[in-house]
Amino acid sequence: MEIKDKKSWLDYLFYEIGKQKYDFYLEWSYEKGINIKGKNITHGKWKKYSEICFDSENKQNQWFLEHCNQRQILPIEITLDLEDPSQLKSVISKLKEFRIKFYVFSTGSRGYHVLMFFNKELSKEEKLSIINYFGADPMKANDKCTIALEFAPHWKSGKIKRLIEDYNSIYLGVKICQEK
Repeated sequence: MEIKDKKSWLDYLFYEIGKQKYDFYLEWSYEKGINIKGKNITHGKWKKYSEICFDSENKQNQWFLEHCNQRQILPIEITLDLEDPSQLKSVISKLKEFRIKFYVFSTGSRGYHVLMFFNKELSKEEKLSIINYFGADPMKANDKCTIALEFAPHWKSGKIKRLIEDYNSIYLGVKICQEK
C-alpha cells in the first residue's frame, strides 16, 4: 500500500490502523476573513468516514472528501500537538529510544503533529498522561477532538499537512510518500 494523498491516508487509518473498528468523523473548516470580534471561522457538518468513503461516487461525498480538512483522533491514537518546533527533536529521540511507532507531520500551521497508534483503545487519562509527559497540548486527549487532516490544506494557512518522518514503515511494511 502506498500512501500519498488524503484518500489513501483515510483508507489506511480505517482499514490498516483501525482494522475497520473505528468509524471516525471528518469535517471541513475554513477562515472567511476577519469580523468585528476577530476571526470568522466556518465549520461544515461532521460526517463519518463510512458515510463519505464507502460511496465515493456520490457527487456530494466527492465534494466533501475534496474539502474535508479535519478528522477525529482515533481511540487507539495519541496525537502530540507540538506548537514549539524546538520540542520536536527531543520528542523524536525519546520515541525512538522507547521503540514507539510514530509519524511526524508538519501541520501547515505553526507546529508539528506526532501520531502514535496502539493495539488497544486508550482512556482519556492514559492519553493525557503520555501527552503531558511530552509537554504537548492536553486538548488532544479528548474523544471528540479533531486535528488538521493529513495530506490536506490546513484550514487557517492553506498549507498542506505533510509527512516529515515515518517510524512506522519499519514495523508495518507500509510505504509512505512525502509530498514535495
